[in-house]
Amino acid sequence: MTPLIARARMKIGMDDGRPVGAEEGASRFELAPPRRFILPAILLLLSEHSGYGYGLVPRLEEFHFGHVDRPAVYRALAQLETDGLVASEASRNPGAGQARREYSITPLGERVLRVWMGVIKEEHDYLGQALRRYQATGTIDAVLAEVEGGWSSALGAGWSPVSSTLGGWRRPVPLESDVPLESDRDLPVHGLAGYRVEYGNAAVDRGEPDGDAKDRESETPELREFELDPERSAVLIDVRSTVGPLSFGTLGVTGTIHAAFADGLLRTDIPPSGRLTIDVSGLNSGNRLYDAELLRRIDARGYPAAFVELRECAVSGPGARYRLAGELTFHGVTRLAEGTVTVDAVSDRRLVITGEQVFDIRDFAIPSPTMLMLRIFPDVRVHLHAEAERRPADVTS
Repeated sequence: MTPLIARARMKIGMDDGRPVGAEEGASRFELAPPRRFILPAILLLLSEHSGYGYGLVPRLEEFHFGHVDRPAVYRALAQLETDGLVASEASRNPGAGQARREYSITPLGERVLRVWMGVIKEEHDYLGQALRRYQATGTIDAVLAEVEGGWSSALGAGWSPVSSTLGGWRRPVPLESDVPLESDRDLPVHGLAGYRVEYGNAAVDRGEPDGDAKDRESETPELREFELDPERSAVLIDVRSTVGPLSFGTLGVTGTIHAAFADGLLRTDIPPSGRLTIDVSGLNSGNRLYDAELLRRIDARGYPAAFVELRECAVSGPGARYRLAGELTFHGVTRLAEGTVTVDAVSDRRLVITGEQVFDIRDFAIPSPTMLMLRIFPDVRVHLHAEAERRPADVTS
């Protein structure tokens, strides 16, 4: 089981591979190979070089399609040999004196393998369509999956067109840990002035505040402390290169934010502050060659993290858009930085912050990376998605 699947089970409350209270066999997360995949996999391995049956077992495990046992391999070899796709000849182990059979692919097996590869390519295309459709939903979890999985090399695309624009994500909805809302009509919606937001029985019309809302605005809210959830906070960097667009993403953004809210909106008259730490050493695109070269060029070992210090905040537009200013420290160099973000108060305990900004990596003493025939241009677009929870002590205070 991969670490990602194990984390997924823990997050959604699964016990030993199934949801708590579910019937046996429901909602499984195990990776399953394509039907009869062991047959073309054996042909592929034998096309690389001939071998013994027991030696194929660890080589088949390299495909990461679950457990492979020796009896299944020998049954598959017998079937392939019956069909004339592989041939075997006896050899003798001088030490043990036992006869063993060494298998090799036949010319007919080579032609059948070619057909199998066409089938696998078709399966790959269909699975890629499923990924792209999920990517295009623009949901927050789709964005996080895109960053965590390094999809750009697999799909040939970076941050999805839906999620790459400010406000393009679907509005966040409360998690199970948030304060429960009575019905779908109680879900908060952000983005434009003059809309109505309902939290339980408290309703506020942003366009024409009622008397109670005016009274609440006159009060002085206290600063609250929010802690970022590293499992749901990510940074993705879109770059232009001589081979086309590339995307490098990383999860594990940590930090704290101190802010005051009134009626679900950030109060800028009470200056918010915060510090974010970005795991630079975790940047990946899904292409090991590109990733290794990028991490070497930015000296991720010497500077494994980047830091953002929030200094100023001002309203940038209607709804929940704000202009932030502060300092960005990357590659050991600190520069002033500013940009526009959307801050959604999904509940009184959780914030969702999204935004993007273009930077020139040369400002941080990093020349444009060049590897083989690949050159990365210096202007990069950085996307941030961060979710923060109120600290328990702050909630009870």
